[in-house]
Amino acid sequence: MNKKQFYPILFLSLSVAFFYSCSSEKNTVLNKAYHNTTAHYNAYFYGLEDINKVKQAIKIAQQPDYDHILRIFPSIDSTYKETYKAELEDCIKKASLVIQYHKNSKWVDDSYNLIGLARMYGYDFPNAIETFKYVNTKGEDNDAKHFALVNLMRTFIENNDMANAEAVSDYLDRQLLNKENLKNLYLMRAYYYQILDQKDNMVRNLVRAEPLLNKKEKSRLFFLIGQVYQEIGFESAAYDYYQKCVRSNPEYELSFYAKLNMAQVTRLDQKQDLKSIRKYFKKLVKDEKNREFKDRIYHEWAKFELKQGHLSEAIRNFNLSIRSSQNNPRIKGLSYLNLGEVYFDSLKDYSLAQAYYDSAVTTLPKTFENYEAVVTRSEVLTRFVEQINTITLQDSLLALSAKDSAELMNIFTLEAERREEQKAIAEEKARKKETAESFFSFNQEPTGIGGGSWYFTNASAVSSGRAEFKRIWGERPLEDHWRRSVKISVTDAANNITLATNTSQNQTENEETNSIDQIAQEFLKQVPRTPEQIAESHKKLENAYYNLGGIYHFELNEDKNATETYSKLLKNYPETEYEPEVLYLLYLMENELGSVKATKYKELIFEKYPNSLYANLIVNPKYVEESDRTNEQLEQEYKKAYTFFKNGDYESAQLFINKALKEYPNADFTSNFALLNALILGKTASLPDYQLALKSFIKTYPESKLNSYAQTLLDASENYQNRLVQLESAHFSTVLIDEAHYFVVVADSASIQKDNEVLTRIINSEFGNKHLSIGTLKANNGKSYIVVKSLFNKEEALLFYDSVKAEQTIEDVNFVISKSNFEVLYKTKELDTYLQFFENNY
Repeated sequence: MNKKQFYPILFLSLSVAFFYSCSSEKNTVLNKAYHNTTAHYNAYFYGLEDINKVKQAIKIAQQPDYDHILRIFPSIDSTYKETYKAELEDCIKKASLVIQYHKNSKWVDDSYNLIGLARMYGYDFPNAIETFKYVNTKGEDNDAKHFALVNLMRTFIENNDMANAEAVSDYLDRQLLNKENLKNLYLMRAYYYQILDQKDNMVRNLVRAEPLLNKKEKSRLFFLIGQVYQEIGFESAAYDYYQKCVRSNPEYELSFYAKLNMAQVTRLDQKQDLKSIRKYFKKLVKDEKNREFKDRIYHEWAKFELKQGHLSEAIRNFNLSIRSSQNNPRIKGLSYLNLGEVYFDSLKDYSLAQAYYDSAVTTLPKTFENYEAVVTRSEVLTRFVEQINTITLQDSLLALSAKDSAELMNIFTLEAERREEQKAIAEEKARKKETAESFFSFNQEPTGIGGGSWYFTNASAVSSGRAEFKRIWGERPLEDHWRRSVKISVTDAANNITLATNTSQNQTENEETNSIDQIAQEFLKQVPRTPEQIAESHKKLENAYYNLGGIYHFELNEDKNATETYSKLLKNYPETEYEPEVLYLLYLMENELGSVKATKYKELIFEKYPNSLYANLIVNPKYVEESDRTNEQLEQEYKKAYTFFKNGDYESAQLFINKALKEYPNADFTSNFALLNALILGKTASLPDYQLALKSFIKTYPESKLNSYAQTLLDASENYQNRLVQLESAHFSTVLIDEAHYFVVVADSASIQKDNEVLTRIINSEFGNKHLSIGTLKANNGKSYIVVKSLFNKEEALLFYDSVKAEQTIEDVNFVISKSNFEVLYKTKELDTYLQFFENNY
């Protein structure tokens, strides 16, 4: 055979062998080698590349948060899935090609696992679970099956199905895993415990994974283990792992934070150690490579000082952290927050704490953990400062209100001149500072934004900082306590007067253009001069003391300050409407301390407010709870009584009313029955009886929600009676011996209380029966009828009349009158006519 014949035959033979090996059904050595190579280095390779791109995208999207323990795996978030949707779809497409066209290759199980990963990262957890389960049950490669189970466990964790995740973990315990899968299992278990916040179990599994990791992976793991040990209080172990991290030559950022954390967990045995740590922080600050991390260094330094109890050093470094901040609002906000906590928890300076909390709220990202709690405390402190400022301002205004206008103008003119002088000094300092910045900027390297690299020589940065300062604080003169909207001076009450202009940038700008005299006039306008203005100022003070006491007690847990504030309220405003509640709160606080003052406050409540909620709570601390149950029962009974009333069946309604008033006299809902009783009297009894019932209701239930309605009914009935007076004249009927009688005193406002006390004493001492009651109705010429009712007959009425005369203490006009004649007298108001009738018939 010559060469011309040999080569075509050889080519034909090789072609036949090649096409024969392409069959996915054959299991020959050549066939398998072909499919393994083609599957691995084509479709599977590109599908794996897609998954790695997605992993990297997720990692970049979720930057590490070094303020907290780093996540072992980045979270799979549905909000990100659209950004890498194309890669995931391409991965599934490529992996499907392996499964479809290379069935006899060893990469089929791995391709199914790629599809499972793509579905997991695509937030398609149900299909991801099914895919991994399929590999476990149908797969031929044990390593691929174990890989599927480890990722099935992660899918369950991401889907918050912790029970099934634990079941998978337990199953894998009984399997023989290769090194890679065993490493991933330990990491996955640590991730499982991280989500459950079980740090002991988390670190145990991280330590088990350590020897299985390659050198590149170990740096981050060492740091993570150090964080967990630091969190659970094993600072010596944390130090060792941070040191391992630094020695493993990690990326600069990771090394930097490891060094910072090492300083936090260093054990201080001697004073020299403290100096060494401070020297170490100073070294980090001076290192040019750490320029962008200065805010973080100062923040960690401040935390270290705080841990040692050095508050002044901590405050200094937190402030340096804030000033060094460039593009990390989280650290800046944390420094504000930490300063707020120092002034709140340790120094109890709530005014300064409020300023820092306010800055923290505006600086921290809204996604910050416990952000709502920070906002809540900021709001509490804002209310606190408002009350303090109100008290300071109103006290000063009232102190100045006693001075004449000329003296006040002299005081305010001096104050306005002082402020103008301060403003001029501040402007001069600002001018010198700008000149210095302009000079030094020539010697700075360009930054690309028109200024030097040092902050204060960088015009753009300074301008931005000034704008940020104005946004948060407004215009403030350069002076002590610049954060405060109201400054307190011990030299002159006038210094406490802060124009409303201090709290508004627009008004501040107006102040800058005013003359000294105009500013003084503005001060003068705030001083209360008329009785109404003084009363209004006192009311603001009263409310501020009440609100401040509540903030101290309920929100700041400062009972000592709360007690002092409430005591000052009662001393300065003995007639305050808040007295019953304040007395009760003082009783609770003193009682908790075991103080004898508790008895004093309890007796005052029983003496002045015997029927109040607070008196009932002292007697029975469960009063409100029991009262709620009683009110629910009474509400059902009231519905029945009101139905009878509406249908005109007053007798049946009265049965329910009498039962409620007798069995539950002190329940909150009982007032509804009492008013319904008055409404029935309005339908069935005389006008005076109706009005007496309404007055009795208003007096007996002063805190009832129905009180204003009862007053409206009373006013309407009195207007109705006035119209009747114009239409009728007095006609008194002959007295029947057995007719019910009233005893009446015609009293002016000054003697009502004294006459009531005399009548009450006579009733209790000489007429010990329970059928007598006292009420008050309007008469003519600003006088009132004090009515004792109901005396059984004329004889008992005259006996009561003689008892009153024997006392010789009631000087006002008094008489007895039959029930029917009293209705006439009350309608007509013709007292003189009845007195003549009384003389003739009694």
